[in-house]
Amino acid sequence: MRTIIPGPPGTGKTHTLVHKHLRNELYNLKTDPKKIAYISFSNAAAGEAKQRITNLFPEFEFDWICTMHSMGKRQLNIDTTTQLLKDKNWRTFQNYSGCHDLHFENIEHENGYIEYTNNYMKIIEYARSRQVSLADAGMATDLLDRIDFEYLEQIDQYLNDFKKDYNMFEFSDMISEFTKRKLCPSLDVVFLDEAQDLNPLQWDMFFYIESLCERSYIAGDDDQSIYAFQGADPKTFIDLKGTLDAQTVSRRVPKSIYDVAFSILNNIDYRKDKTWLPREEEGEVIDNEILEDIDFGAGNWMILTRTNKQQESIIQHLNNLGLRFDCKNNDLFPPELQEAINIWDRLNRGASVEGQEAQKVYNFLTKKELKHKFGGGKSLEQVDTVDIDELMMNHGLKTRGDWTLLNMSQEQEDYIYMLKQNGEDLSKPARIKVSTIHGVKGEEADNVILFTDLEGIIYRAALKNKDPEHRLFFVGVTRAKEKLYIMNQGYEHQYTIGGEIE
Repeated sequence: MRTIIPGPPGTGKTHTLVHKHLRNELYNLKTDPKKIAYISFSNAAAGEAKQRITNLFPEFEFDWICTMHSMGKRQLNIDTTTQLLKDKNWRTFQNYSGCHDLHFENIEHENGYIEYTNNYMKIIEYARSRQVSLADAGMATDLLDRIDFEYLEQIDQYLNDFKKDYNMFEFSDMISEFTKRKLCPSLDVVFLDEAQDLNPLQWDMFFYIESLCERSYIAGDDDQSIYAFQGADPKTFIDLKGTLDAQTVSRRVPKSIYDVAFSILNNIDYRKDKTWLPREEEGEVIDNEILEDIDFGAGNWMILTRTNKQQESIIQHLNNLGLRFDCKNNDLFPPELQEAINIWDRLNRGASVEGQEAQKVYNFLTKKELKHKFGGGKSLEQVDTVDIDELMMNHGLKTRGDWTLLNMSQEQEDYIYMLKQNGEDLSKPARIKVSTIHGVKGEEADNVILFTDLEGIIYRAALKNKDPEHRLFFVGVTRAKEKLYIMNQGYEHQYTIGGEIE
């Protein structure tokens, strides 16, 4: 029996899955928790679910709250150091195939998806995820005119032969081989969250798991399907049949922002019509504000752009103001340095920390602070907990003191001084987040600044298929709980909220 939970933004899809249906399975139907799988395609969704479920049901032990890739890796018994095609293993493949002109650099997206940066691997990975031919994948990605098709076919064949000869795997193989080899563990129930973002390869894995279960619960929203470039296709979710448990009232989106969101939905050609309502508050939509005029002094904020490149001037502006913000592209105060400062502060206040945490501090200590051969904290690898006295006695630490002992540039030090003078508490989460729209799927903030600029390559793709851009900006708009600022940086091409792509 299949239950479908369609839920627009902020209506509580995950809450319904966990608090209603999982609770019913555990307490009323008495289902063995070890025979329940709760899966998602993204690290963020799986991590949130695991934390929520373990906090809510501490008396139960679950084996399968994880991503689909994690389930595949575990059942295939893959050693990711030696059997996963990454890093030095690609060099082995180059020697095997003779493809020395290819590089295999990749980008790990916020959802855990690995995207190759060379066009040949982009096409090959897209073909696998969508289960289409290389030619169709090349046309879908608009890359056929940038590659040698015969060479593409050779690379694909080399990859298949190499993985077979060396017992190696790529990330997509964790999905396909799990299904092909029929490795599903013994389950009675399967939960699937964020279903709209699955690609056909992942749907095959889910349907295989579902076929072995007595009940399934599937939550998602086709209007928030924003990973088309990774092969995701909302059509499968739209066409699902089952018992509906629709969620219809948003706890997040106020009336005025709801109206903006609906003006976008009206432009999506292929979607499932659904009824949902905003919360009672009015909210506020502000057009054409200037970033320099916005007061970030209170509340929490998201600043959203279409691409990472568009964040450069925003990051510089916030740095100049001495404001603290989360952004993976902020080289001035990266997350690793923030974490090291907080751990170092705890140590100097007499706290014990985990050995792995202490290692993170050692990455920012130099020969002045460490004895010979203790760099990088290698001696801490097998240590459970440690305090600063033990670090000085057994792990080569020479001194103690404030955060300025950590190795950083003068520019970074000046910036941190400015943050502290502005009253920023570095031990607490930042109030401001700068991200692409893709990077905040499932998140929310009181105030959202949404930039509508489109780079040329995205604009040209949108002219051929507008639905992905409409869905993406729908997600951006519906992150806002109180105020939505719709702004631009003056690019030639813009996404017009509620209108055409210009």
